[in-house]
Amino acid sequence: MILHELSIGFKELFDIQYGTVKTWLLMTSVELKVFNLTKENVCAEVVAEKLELHKGNTELFLNALCSLNLLTKKKNCYKNTDLSETFLTEDKETYLGDYLIMNDEWILQSKKQMKELLKNGPMVNQDSADFSDNCFARHIKAMRNFSRSGPSQVVSDIISHLPEFAKMRKMLDIGGAHGIDCIAVVLRNPELRGVVFDKPPIIKTTREIISEYGLEGRIDVMGGDYTLDPVGTDYDLVYARATFNFIKNNLNPVFKKIYDSLNTGGIFISLHDGLTDENTAPPDMVISWLSSSLSTFDFSFPHDYIADAMLDTGFKNVHTKTIDFPFFGPMDLIIARK
Repeated sequence: MILHELSIGFKELFDIQYGTVKTWLLMTSVELKVFNLTKENVCAEVVAEKLELHKGNTELFLNALCSLNLLTKKKNCYKNTDLSETFLTEDKETYLGDYLIMNDEWILQSKKQMKELLKNGPMVNQDSADFSDNCFARHIKAMRNFSRSGPSQVVSDIISHLPEFAKMRKMLDIGGAHGIDCIAVVLRNPELRGVVFDKPPIIKTTREIISEYGLEGRIDVMGGDYTLDPVGTDYDLVYARATFNFIKNNLNPVFKKIYDSLNTGGIFISLHDGLTDENTAPPDMVISWLSSSLSTFDFSFPHDYIADAMLDTGFKNVHTKTIDFPFFGPMDLIIARK
C-alpha cells in the first residue's frame, strides 16, 4: 500500500465542528453579562468573584473569548474589543445580547433534536403567522437594537437615493414591528410621514420606540392583520422587510392590497431573503433558516419569488438589487413601481 497525495485538506470539517464550542462561548458570556465587567482592564479573579465562578476556569474562559476577538488581554488583564463593547454591553443602544438570546430560541439545541426532526418531521403543526407573533411580541426591543445596529441605516440610505424620494409624502412600513426602518427613512425627508402597521400586541411597544425619537407627530401606528384588514391609502412608498415569509403561500392578495394602497407612481419595496443555487446558497441564509424550517414551517424564499408575485399583481418596472445585509448575508431588495 502507498499513501496517496491529496488535493484537498480537512481543516474545514474541524472548523465546522468547533463552531459549536464558539457558540457556547458566545452565549455563555452573554448570559453571564461578562462584557459589562470588562469595559476597563480587569483580571480574571475579579470577574470570577463578581460572577461567583471558579477562578482558574474563568481565566481559561476569558482566554478563549480573546481568541474570538471579543476580549483583549494585556498583563493578565482583560478588556472589551470594539466588537464586544459596541454590541455586547448593555448600556449601548446597539446592544445585541437579547437579540442573540432570542435567536438562540430558533436554533436547534442538539444533534439529537435534528435527527428526530429528520425522522419525524416538524415537531409542531401550528400556523406560521401565529408562531411569528408569539416570538416577536416578546422580543420587540431586542429586534429594535438589531435594526439600529446597521440594517436600518443600510435600508434608509438606499431608499433615500431613489429619484422619487424627495417628493414622497407618506409611507407605510408593513409588518414593521419596532418601526426603526420607518424612523430611519422618515428622518431622511422632513416632508415624509410614516405609518407602521403590525399586530396589536406589538404596536404598543412600537409607539414607545417612536417616542424615543420624538417622531410621534410624523409616524403613526396601525394595528391589525395585513392579510385581513385594510392598511390605509394614498401611500407614495410601501416598504416591507422580512415579513412576507410568514405568508409565503398567500402573497398575491396582500400584494394586490398594497398595489391598491399606493398612489400612481408609488413604489413598493420588499427586502427579503432569496435562495439561489437550487436553495443551497447563500450559506448564512440557508443555515439561519434551517432550524425553524425543520421545526415548524419552511419560511425561506427562492430568488425571484417575491419579484414574480409583484409582477403577477400588476406592478411594472420590477427590479432586484442584491445587498450584503448583516446576519443573513446577501439579501434581495426588490423595487416595484405602480
